[in-house]
Amino acid sequence: MRKLYALSLLLLLALVGRAQEAEGEKEPMVEGGSLFLEVTTQYLSFSHRDLNGSMVLGNAEQVFYVPRVKDSLGFGVGFGRRFRSGLWSISYLVSGHDVTFQGRNGTAVSRLVQINSRTFLLKSPVAKVFIHFGLNFPWLTVDDNAADKNGNMVNATYLGVGANIGAGLLLPVSSRMFFSGSLIYRFIGFLYAKGPGKGIDVTDLFDDRSGPRHHSYLRSPVWALELSLGYTI
Repeated sequence: MRKLYALSLLLLLALVGRAQEAEGEKEPMVEGGSLFLEVTTQYLSFSHRDLNGSMVLGNAEQVFYVPRVKDSLGFGVGFGRRFRSGLWSISYLVSGHDVTFQGRNGTAVSRLVQINSRTFLLKSPVAKVFIHFGLNFPWLTVDDNAADKNGNMVNATYLGVGANIGAGLLLPVSSRMFFSGSLIYRFIGFLYAKGPGKGIDVTDLFDDRSGPRHHSYLRSPVWALELSLGYTI
């Protein structure tokens, strides 16, 4: 239902833009590129590689119950510049998720700053096919997901960095408005965890609190379907 609502909203906005401007799309004429604003809806599917709902990391002061994150819908806003050969943009994306950890159910919010480029491979008056590359800077906040040394539960935040690759299609809606659809693979590594104590590098924590030191970041590949509407200023 949420996906249907989001797609319907994008279609409605596109129809409004088409009704306001009947002329065809114009190529950017400014040498430095044309500035545009963008709204995005995305569907996220988290891999359960390290975010598996069973891993426990900790030390004498705090314990993190690494969650399993379920698929969900998210939204975002961004801006960028468009050129004849493609476009680049910076986006802020937010999504709410159900999670499970240690047999318990919970909720989480995923936030992401994404820097990406979309380079045109094939161009026609009707559509442009592009390849997508970029970086992302995520932080995931999970409710009641960490415990202090007395067993009191608090929220946990996982911070990291990642890279994007994907492909998609850009369609003109009007002379200023365009629609962009992308299928993106994000490889995310959560490097840092913040709970009841001071924030800590995950490689300074121990498996099951008293086991060997955890020597790797938390790997979390994510598939994202992004649908966006852009408006050239």
